[in-house]
Amino acid sequence: MKVTIRDLTTKNIKEIPKPCRTCLYWENPAFEGKQLSSTEEAKYEREKATWFLKTLKEFGNCGKILYIDNKPVGYVQYSPAKRLPNTQNYGAKLLRATEENAAFISCLYISDKNFRGKGLGARLLDELITDLKQRAFKAVETFARKGSTNNPSGPVELYLKNGFRVKEDINKEFVLVRLEL
Repeated sequence: MKVTIRDLTTKNIKEIPKPCRTCLYWENPAFEGKQLSSTEEAKYEREKATWFLKTLKEFGNCGKILYIDNKPVGYVQYSPAKRLPNTQNYGAKLLRATEENAAFISCLYISDKNFRGKGLGARLLDELITDLKQRAFKAVETFARKGSTNNPSGPVELYLKNGFRVKEDINKEFVLVRLEL
């Protein structure tokens, strides 16, 4: 089993695993919450590509794809919280929009359930942290789900095992976690 992690680029954006390729929960929540026809999928993919291109221009690298034997099975996406409007709907003490050099993980997902629990999420997280440190970022945060792996940002246990601390207990399902870089 050969594992490769590549930066998200204009050339591999269509390789983002589903459902992440059409997920716009953080970027534009008006696009969320229903089964998609093939026409709607194409619209969502275009919207995601538009977000990516703008974020790439303003922020720089904002995603990575994890491949197993050249098949995309994992994805991590990150940017400043101000690029992700839905972060403001959580009522948490999230990264301040004015805080420089901080990022928010909007997706860390292993799409193939057969590969979950094998350390691949941690590998994606490590690649993201390395990228942010090289770019002199101060911190990274995300909302993680308690007691469940069924969350686009990943389970809280993954983050706690990798040095994050709980910044705020949001509700019975979610916590806001933070890692100082």
